[in-house]
Amino acid sequence: MQKRVAIARAIALNPKYLFCDEPNSGLDPKTSIMIDELLSDITHEYGMTTIINTHDMNSVLGIGEHIVFINKGHCDWQGNDKTIFKSKSQSLNDFVFASKLFQEVKLFLEREYQAEE
Repeated sequence: MQKRVAIARAIALNPKYLFCDEPNSGLDPKTSIMIDELLSDITHEYGMTTIINTHDMNSVLGIGEHIVFINKGHCDWQGNDKTIFKSKSQSLNDFVFASKLFQEVKLFLEREYQAEE
């Protein structure tokens, strides 16, 4: 509830930009999805740009329309939720696909994308 109240306060004056720092920090997966959907809905409904700083790859892949990976203070990679799986950036791949689950998802999606081409 506190996260939703914070978001409501942040959009009360109809800003052009909404900045969120780890909006899903400390939340269970189901509530995290709800916050992601809320942020996505208000971004589109109010026509604002929402910038989210997060380490939550579920959020990045779930609602990220333009993703920027910053490594050691520099922009290492830019793209979207589809092109992230085709990235040749070793630092991005080491970070995003660190878990066995995400490694398997990447392999599956790479095969899917190849079949479409």
